[in-house]
Parts: sequence; C-alpha cells; structure tokens
Amino acid sequence: MSPFDIRSILLAKHAQHVVIVHFPIALSLMSLLFDVVAVWRRKPALEMAAHYNLIGAAISSLVAVATGLAAWQWLLEGAKLRGNLRLHLVFAVICSGMLWLLWWMRSQGRRAGKPPGPAYFVVATIAAAAIALTGHLGGIVSGVVVVTQ
Repeated sequence: MSPFDIRSILLAKHAQHVVIVHFPIALSLMSLLFDVVAVWRRKPALEMAAHYNLIGAAISSLVAVATGLAAWQWLLEGAKLRGNLRLHLVFAVICSGMLWLLWWMRSQGRRAGKPPGPAYFVVATIAAAAIALTGHLGGIVSGVVVVTQ
C-alpha cells in the first residue's frame, strides 16, 4: 500500500475519525481561550472569534461522533462496547452535547447583548476538562497512550 494512494487514505476503516477528532478539540479550546482574553482585554473581535470557533466545534463534534460510530461498526463489526472504548463513546456524546449547550448559552447572551457570564465559563471549563478526558481515553483505546499497571 502506497502512502500516496488516495483511496487507502480516504477509505481506511478508522482513519477519518483519527483525523477529524482534532477539529472539535482545537476549536473548542480556542473558543474558550478567545473568550477569556476577550473578557480580560474587552475585545469584541475576540468574542466574535470565540463564537465562530464554538460553532465550528459544535458542528465538527457531530462529524467526529459519526466517524467514531462508523469506525466502531467497520473496525469492530459492531461488537459490544466495553471498558475504555465505551467510556470514550459516552464522554464523546456528552462533550458534543456540552458544545451545543455552550452554543445555546452564547446565542442567548448575544441576543440580549450581554457577554458570556460566569455560568458560561463554568460550563466551558467543565467541557474543556471532559474533552481532555475523552481525548485521553481515545489515546488509550488507539494504543497511542500506553497504560502500565
């Protein structure tokens, strides 16, 4: 198999998920960072950048979950999930839901003309921690992170 064969790249049983998951991770963390700096420095442009990053994170999280489910079906042939793989799936769905909740909270505040409040930052921080945990579990499942006992 050639590393330049486009069919092997696009049709690999799990490759899409491994690549796509980085988009919601990066976009959501940058959204939180832009929000913190926007409030700290009172920069509306950064608040707008945070808003668009959050929209991108929420949309791409659905794609990441879908490709994860597809990888499960193709790679494991729909076998029963258990252990870290099940935790990874549960946390991924929770993280996607939290991103959509954050988007909703942000859109409500934007309609009222208010910047994100403390509740938004609490939920965003919890979401960032959950995303980090989900990514860590994904690394364990994929074999990137080796767990020794």
